Parts: sequence; structure tokens; C-alpha cells
Amino acid sequence: MMYDIIVSATGDGVGNVVHLFERDCSVQRRHQKVVEIAPAPQLPSHIQESMTADAIRLAKHVGYQNAGTVEFLLDNNGNYFFIEVNARLQVEHTVTENVTG
Repeated sequence: MMYDIIVSATGDGVGNVVHLFERDCSVQRRHQKVVEIAPAPQLPSHIQESMTADAIRLAKHVGYQNAGTVEFLLDNNGNYFFIEVNARLQVEHTVTENVTG
């Protein structure tokens, strides 16, 4: 099984980027996310730390300025793969807001 993990991030365009934690978006119907859970349950801390670090590194590399998400696929062996960056505030931002207060 593959898991769809999204890391929320925000950058100021001059190299400062922070992540706003991750969400598990694996429950989908017809490629539409149905349930998002944050923090991602049963995601080992070393994978979460690596994934969020990679999201920050990517955003810093391109001088990202905005709120957005970096999306990854995670397999059962702990390998994860970059899918895309959504350079916008997603409709699911309320999940991130609840996690970060």
C-alpha cells in the first residue's frame, strides 16, 4: 500500500521556510481526498523528520514565497517519493490550523 503524505510549509521568499507538520491523506475516493489526519498516524518520527526536512530544503532551493504543500508517496518499506508542490493555500488548511493552533 502507498500512503499519501502532505507537508504544509510556508516561505518568505528570502530563504526562511518552516514546515507546519504533515497530514496523512491516504483515504481517497476517485483520487479525491476524503479524510486528512494530522499528525500522520503511525508515521515513524525518523521518516517524518526526513520528509519535513526535504520539504523545507525544496522550498528554500526555489526561494518559495507563500503557503503551500509538498506532497509525497510513502511505501510500506519507509521509502518516500516526491509527487508535487501545491503553491497555494489548500481547502484543507483548517486541518493545519487546528494542529498548529
